[in-house]
Amino acid sequence: MAAREMNLPEDNTYGLMADAPKRFITNENIDQLGSGFILTLCASPDNYVKRITEILEDGKNIAQMENAVKTLDEFSLDPALIEAFYRCSSLELLFDLVRDDRVSMSYTLLSTCLRALSSILELAVGDVTWKSVPRDVVVSIAALVTGKAKREEVNTLLAALAMIEQLVIGDDTTRDWVLEEVPIETLIRHVEKSDERIALAALSLMNSMIRHCSDKDKRLELIESLEVVPFRNAVHSSLLRDGSARDPKALEQLVEVQRSLISAYDTSPASDSEIQKVLDIDSANENSEEDVEIWRTKLADHRCGRLATVAMVLFGEKSPQDLRMLISENTMRIEGGKWQLIPMWMRCCDITAELFGLLPGRDELDRLISIIFSTDSPFPAVFSCIVHLFHRTWREMQAKGGEMDKVASFVLEQLRHVLKRKEIHDVEEMSADLETFSYKAMQEVRREEQLEKENDQLHSEAVISLKAKLRPKIEELVRINHLNYLKKGDVFRKPMKSKSLAKAAYWFWKLDASEKMLTITACDGERFVDDGHRDDIRQVWLKDVADVTNNDEIDRKASSSRFASSPSTNMLRGVRVQLKPTNDLKEGEVLMALTPDETQAGIWQESLAYLVGNTEMRSKTNAIVERMLKMELRVRLLNVKLADPENEPDVPPIPDDLISFISSF
Repeated sequence: MAAREMNLPEDNTYGLMADAPKRFITNENIDQLGSGFILTLCASPDNYVKRITEILEDGKNIAQMENAVKTLDEFSLDPALIEAFYRCSSLELLFDLVRDDRVSMSYTLLSTCLRALSSILELAVGDVTWKSVPRDVVVSIAALVTGKAKREEVNTLLAALAMIEQLVIGDDTTRDWVLEEVPIETLIRHVEKSDERIALAALSLMNSMIRHCSDKDKRLELIESLEVVPFRNAVHSSLLRDGSARDPKALEQLVEVQRSLISAYDTSPASDSEIQKVLDIDSANENSEEDVEIWRTKLADHRCGRLATVAMVLFGEKSPQDLRMLISENTMRIEGGKWQLIPMWMRCCDITAELFGLLPGRDELDRLISIIFSTDSPFPAVFSCIVHLFHRTWREMQAKGGEMDKVASFVLEQLRHVLKRKEIHDVEEMSADLETFSYKAMQEVRREEQLEKENDQLHSEAVISLKAKLRPKIEELVRINHLNYLKKGDVFRKPMKSKSLAKAAYWFWKLDASEKMLTITACDGERFVDDGHRDDIRQVWLKDVADVTNNDEIDRKASSSRFASSPSTNMLRGVRVQLKPTNDLKEGEVLMALTPDETQAGIWQESLAYLVGNTEMRSKTNAIVERMLKMELRVRLLNVKLADPENEPDVPPIPDDLISFISSF
């Protein structure tokens, strides 16, 4: 209809094109149009494909070829144009471009062609998928990343790496071709490229090659090819260099690479000769034959096998002085407070293996990644640090012989905290940080974490509801306690009527048991002695009190001393009782009581204010109520078991007889 209204030639075919993303409108996707769209009247997909095919088949004008392939790349995610491409042309046309040496000299044309080809294959229109790529095209793409190409360009290299990874993932046949044409060690040089996109793509390809390799021997060969110094140096110089921010995606790929490397560790059972080497290291100590045989059995059955015995032997051979120092300090402890070397080593191996992900538990590979890539033998190196930490923690905890597991648990917690606290680059830095992080420091961390956990619990919705329910009872309890405090009475200082240094006067205030009357008695000093014969007693009915406020005053006697080298200013906290007007005093009498004790003044002022009808909660009372509420809530939460978000519960299997299981409910 639009073509007829615009008087366009009727011999041609036309289409409607939508933007963002660019696609042709068909009956299948017309429902995907949103509101406010704009459609462009253009040539049909068949006409687009015919023009692209003409230019590419001619192959003389590189600039026109680049524009044609660019157009195809723009529509490579549009099924309508790709279907037209399969009807009017062939994917072989793009395969020929990849094979053509002339095209490889034009970086723009080659990289755009690879992107378009990758998108078309990923779209999987019809039966055309990654398994449709012929072997000679795989060889040509592989040459772009293995160093066989005459020149390398960033965009072309990125596109080629991404395509090879899809060929590895997509089909068994293309995967075998890639494993033959792309030795994994040829990818190491891409890891140290300054462009981190290339390093990330190379690591992702390495992981895919290892992950999807079904042949165990070939997979082990791929892993062993990465256990080389050049690979570690490449990772350190590009992705783990000092001062650079860690890319989370790169870190994820490095952790996966390291998991593959760790999976190749030799954890087979240790031989008798290797076990004997370990036992010989501890032969200087007087161990019973029974203990030695028990240790021999445990070493033979240890879950880390040869990896554990090799780490122990290396510790004895490379650090003999440290070993002698540890044993010497251990022998000086009282009987029953010593650790045994072989069991202690085995526990340290268990801790190291858990951090490395070799044993069940929460590994720390993401935080150990820089340390692992910084040394030739990461497991023995980390094991050595843990042995020294275990020894120090045992000493600081003053542990006994049967507390090996308790110390090991604490050591693992220390390690996790140190690794979490900051980014550690090598084994030496890790050892130094562990040296400064003592048992007492870890206890302080535990207290802070427990307090933070309790505070989080106190702010939960359920606890807030409980807090509101408990508050009236706590407030009443605090008020009764304060009133009982007033019934015991307190000595206050009278306000001084002049600036003279006259002797201070005192009086004793006490609340009557009926809580209706305040008794005020003059006294000679700061201590009141009730001898029962005083006649200077005044009784003030609380019904005659108009208001109770605070009124602070400077202690002139203390601040004006002529004998003080640097007079200090002391504040006296005042309780001001305003009586109701009488015939004699129209404004009402004012009674003032002063004390240097802020808590005492606060309790008297707020309690008297409550008794005369001012029931508003004051700061002192409110602070005590809040403190008692927290104490009450924490006591109630002691026996409440909360789910640990880090340890997800195991989901039980579906019952075999599901119908009877449901019917019972």
